[in-house]
Amino acid sequence: MKAIKKIAAFVGCIVGVAAVFYLVLQLVLPQKQELDPVKKVTAKVERATTKKVKPTLTLTALGDSLTFGVGDTTDKGGYVGLIKTKLEQKQALTVTTHNYGKTGDRSDQIKQRVLASKQLQSDLKKADVITMTVGGNDLMKVLQQNFNSLAENKLSNAMPKAKAQYATELQSLLTTVRQYNKTAPIFLISVYNPFYVYFPTLTQIQQYTDEWNEVAKDTIANEAKIYFVDVNKQLSEGQYYGRSKATLQKNATTDLNEVADSKLEQLLSDDKEKNDYLSDEDHFHPNDKGYRYITARLYQVMLKHKSTWLEGEK
Repeated sequence: MKAIKKIAAFVGCIVGVAAVFYLVLQLVLPQKQELDPVKKVTAKVERATTKKVKPTLTLTALGDSLTFGVGDTTDKGGYVGLIKTKLEQKQALTVTTHNYGKTGDRSDQIKQRVLASKQLQSDLKKADVITMTVGGNDLMKVLQQNFNSLAENKLSNAMPKAKAQYATELQSLLTTVRQYNKTAPIFLISVYNPFYVYFPTLTQIQQYTDEWNEVAKDTIANEAKIYFVDVNKQLSEGQYYGRSKATLQKNATTDLNEVADSKLEQLLSDDKEKNDYLSDEDHFHPNDKGYRYITARLYQVMLKHKSTWLEGEK
């Protein structure tokens, strides 16, 4: 059970973790007068022409450490910086982003930040697109509080109440966001299981991760212009996604109670991450490759609903 407590401590540690507007100037060619060879003055009026400029788009990102960009070695805000670049390159847009990610925030804490910040409210009102990462810290809190039950395969007793509470908190957050912007599409990014590659036989964590995502999908099912971006399987399973997991499971830790504390500590502090999509620094957040994947999935879903955010497509 010491090993379980070690894992619980590890989980608790890892989860404890400008507004610039572009003004477009219209260049109007002045009217000219021309003299013909016989000195007749002819008034020639030229049409005022406007220099072709890129359409603009404002994206406000709200959420936890995944929105903040923890694990991004470029320090450009993870998927937020990447989706800005992709939209500018692929859609010929000028994109302004506002990043309101905060490490460790649960759904209720994100809502409180919205209610407390006038600047955040203002940026939500101006947004053409809203992105959100939420739910991971809600789930980790449940796992922390019930880690012994998880090891003993008894967490199922606590999960129904926990999922119902999360559904309530998520709905309240979305309702709050909609108070400030009723029309912009919201793209809600899923949670994932960062422990899968380390402990693939601990199937309850993946089961509850999947169920947590189902709660989110059910919550937004009847909401207008809120779309789910699923990154769960790829980020959870990393390079093993879509491949046989026999070798991974064969070499994996099967019984945490049988692992010596020193070996467990070494396993979790290894400077080489076993999941190619997660950070070597904390074995929890996405690395650069992981953020590129999130961005690619977000962009795919955004394209499916292009008419909700791109002028001229509406």
